[in-house]
Amino acid sequence: MTRAEHVKALLAEYAQQRAQNERDQQARLDAAVARRPEIGQLREESAGLAFVAMRRILGEPDVAKRQAMAQEVKDRGRAINARIRQLLVEAGMAPDELELRYRCPVCRDTGYVGEAPARFCECFERQLRLRQHEDGSMAGLGEQNFERFDATVAPEADGQRDQLVKARGLCERYADSYPDTEFRNLLLTGEGGLGKTFLLNCVFERVTARGFSAVRITAFRMFEAMRQQHIGNDEKYDGFSNLIDAKLLLIDDLGTEPMMRNITIEYLFTLLNERIAAKRHTVIATNLTPAQLKERYGERVASRLLDRSLCAAIQLKGKDLRRQ
Repeated sequence: MTRAEHVKALLAEYAQQRAQNERDQQARLDAAVARRPEIGQLREESAGLAFVAMRRILGEPDVAKRQAMAQEVKDRGRAINARIRQLLVEAGMAPDELELRYRCPVCRDTGYVGEAPARFCECFERQLRLRQHEDGSMAGLGEQNFERFDATVAPEADGQRDQLVKARGLCERYADSYPDTEFRNLLLTGEGGLGKTFLLNCVFERVTARGFSAVRITAFRMFEAMRQQHIGNDEKYDGFSNLIDAKLLLIDDLGTEPMMRNITIEYLFTLLNERIAAKRHTVIATNLTPAQLKERYGERVASRLLDRSLCAAIQLKGKDLRRQ
């Protein structure tokens, strides 16, 4: 799908969310009226108050009297709202129980913020980035998060379990302190099946659950963004720019992407270098050792991946946990 198609689909989902917000509000109103019928009567009076008042005001030629009528309407409206809040509390409900509730209070689930010309809200941009880069093959966050982390799947022999617990602790501190992390980047290395992807997903889930924007992507999808950028046959394509601009970028399985001349190494260097210059956070999981990273990508890329002043490296060793 193109960006425009993603935007159209996402706007439709936001419209559905607004409709759901209204249904939820109506359900809360029905429950409140069932407990305190007076609430329904007061809301009906409030709904017709402005219309009745407007007719009276328009028919009154005296300016002072019109102003007095308008003030009377405002006072009555405030009194109605106060009485409704009182009744809600008496019914064991929150005083704001009947207000519309939004998934995003900033844009009120419209996807837009600001005056004309409006711009997309950060919540919308975050969802758009996820749609453009996730390919459906990545684990669901309900399955892989810190709450579901179970170190007992790792054998105690050779300290593998203790190692995994320490790795979890470092990753959780990173996710909980983001964006004020001790190290800007994380590099998870080790052979397959040791928990690197699980930990990467845990970081992503915790950071996004805290309300921050992040992009999670496989190395193959990253390569596709690089290739599309290199081909340049779509002037509106900005997938690679989105990777550069992401506040937090998480790349899984680095080293499994195709090696294509003039693309893989060159664009990976650009991606890392631009993100470092902009002081953005990056988390990478790879099966490659530091030596293999240097051999595959060269000194320039490896130096940015392994910079100890910017990156905390976590090396996992042991038996494949998927075979336990």
